[in-house]
Amino acid sequence: MTRPDDVVEQALEAPSERPSMIDLGILEELTGFYLRAAYEACYNDFATVLGPDKLKPGSFALMSLIFENPGITQVELARGSGRDKSSVAIALRQLEDSGLIRRVRLEGDRRSYASYLTSAGETLYQRMIAKARTHIERVDAIVGPERKAILLTILKDIVDGLQAD
Repeated sequence: MTRPDDVVEQALEAPSERPSMIDLGILEELTGFYLRAAYEACYNDFATVLGPDKLKPGSFALMSLIFENPGITQVELARGSGRDKSSVAIALRQLEDSGLIRRVRLEGDRRSYASYLTSAGETLYQRMIAKARTHIERVDAIVGPERKAILLTILKDIVDGLQAD
């Protein structure tokens, strides 16, 4: 049994002298805990690979959707990226202010805008695509092709299953 004095003593030790294993408790059972850790690891690796082309989280996904779907609306971007409309609106404003996208008001619905990459946005996106492939290869080397297919299926099932609730 651990005495309270032992706990205090361990807490006061230098970090390098503390036990290396941390008891995660219920976190061991939470899928979201590991999803978040995997997201952070992937995001940090992708940011490192992108170097000076790094954007805020989520901007690459929005630029990808705009590139693949010229004229896409904010509502469609929110649905495609799995983000809420207000955070997409903020991200689009930042991309527009940076000169990477342009938004055109739709004639049939004056409240909606169609989004397009600018030439600067397309140039940046093409550079980012090449670097994204490097990141994809790095993650694929860890996961492997068979497990990647299974992992992506499971992740999509989680998204679909929890969004349905």
